[in-house]
Amino acid sequence: MVIYLDIETAGKSADEGEVIAIGLLKGNRVEVRLSWEPGGERRLLEWLEDELEEGETVVTWYGSGFDIPFLLARSALLGVELPRLCNAPKLDLCEWCRQNLKLSSYGLESVSKFLGIEREVEFAGKDVPTLHKLALEGDEKARSLIARHCEEDLRLLRGVHEKLKPYVEVGSWRNSTG
Repeated sequence: MVIYLDIETAGKSADEGEVIAIGLLKGNRVEVRLSWEPGGERRLLEWLEDELEEGETVVTWYGSGFDIPFLLARSALLGVELPRLCNAPKLDLCEWCRQNLKLSSYGLESVSKFLGIEREVEFAGKDVPTLHKLALEGDEKARSLIARHCEEDLRLLRGVHEKLKPYVEVGSWRNSTG
């Protein structure tokens, strides 16, 4: 089974920010969990580990360069073990695209647009830290926007994966399923 993973953070590196949202897409079920209260990040990490099943392939967009290292750093800091995440087979679709497709840009939005998959919610990930500050002050709209952005990224990720699946599964000439 495949599970799509996306995170939102309040910083570009784990020593300067924290995980504020984790989104998972399994089958047709999308779930985004958010954290605003003290101890919430720990609960997000524990929830992630509980949601993963043995042998499940975790599909991300630039997960090998951002999501997974960020999650591992924060889990090490907080003392939350993530053996299922660590041991799961992983597919970083961004890296696969870089190695196998000749495009001018490898952002999720660019690749999905190239493949005919349009974003429903216009929003840039770089806005998350600002929205996070508003969310901490209780701004429900900011919280909702963060959750919707994460959910939208998961849907785009699945759409890209579905379009590229025949090529990825054939073990294309430069496979990065690692």
